[in-house]
This record gives sequence, C-alpha cells and structure tokens, in this order.
Amino acid sequence: MKKLLFIFLLSPLTFSENQMIPLDDYVNNNDINESEFLYISYRCIGLYGMMYSLMESAPQDGAGDVAKSLGDAQIQSIAIAEGLYNMLTPEKDRDFEDNLRRSVLPMADNYQKEANKSWTNSGSYFNDYIQSDANICRMMIENFNKGMGKK
Repeated sequence: MKKLLFIFLLSPLTFSENQMIPLDDYVNNNDINESEFLYISYRCIGLYGMMYSLMESAPQDGAGDVAKSLGDAQIQSIAIAEGLYNMLTPEKDRDFEDNLRRSVLPMADNYQKEANKSWTNSGSYFNDYIQSDANICRMMIENFNKGMGKK
C-alpha cells in the first residue's frame, strides 16, 4: 500500500483546468452503487495524495501530523477501493494496481491543478472545492468503518 502512495506522489503534473465536478454534487446527483462508490474512493485517494504531498514538507507547526493523518486516510481509501474493485471485477480480469494508477493519477493531477489555482488566487491551497471534497471523503471512510463494525 505504501508503494502505491508514493507512486501517486511522484506522478508528473500538468497545469490545465480541473474537469471534475465537486463530489458533493456527484453524490447528490447519482444513485450511489458499488461502481460510483469505487469512483468516489478513487477521487479520495487522489485528493489525499495531493494534500499529503503539499503538507509533508510544509513548514507550519503541526503540518507533519496533518500529513500523517492524510496518509492514513489515503491508505484507508485504498483499502476501500481494493475491496470494491475486487467485488466488481472478475478474478481473472483483476489488476488493481494498474487500474488504480490509471484511474487515480488524472484525478490527483486535477486536484493539484485546483490547489495551484487556489494558491495563485488566494494564497491557500485548500479552497472550498478541495475542502468540500475532503469532507465527502472523510464521511465515506467514516460510513465505511461504521458499516464494517469499526468505531
């Protein structure tokens, strides 16, 4: 799992416009089944990876603790995604790491573009769009953990 985390952090980033709708809109406008939940978990993996990469080297007090929390959340999101992927994909066709890489890297790139645009416009990487998506991701993990009998 840690290997996957670092693959996302080393991906080359481009700087065109973000084409992803806010996760709140996605959740409210779709019937969320396993496929949509997998998409949401991939978005969360990309978001947490981008946020982790920004926070791990941030000079502010407490940034390291925040980065650790983001890394932990990303690992939880990867575990959720792998379970969903395995449920949706016949065993003979499974290649989770490849699917994860192909799916999540463009999402992480889009989140990085949004963070860069936010930094340019406001001096803060985490604008309302990113914070709202992070809230949806937090709720996804909490709800998944509740469903699995964890506290």
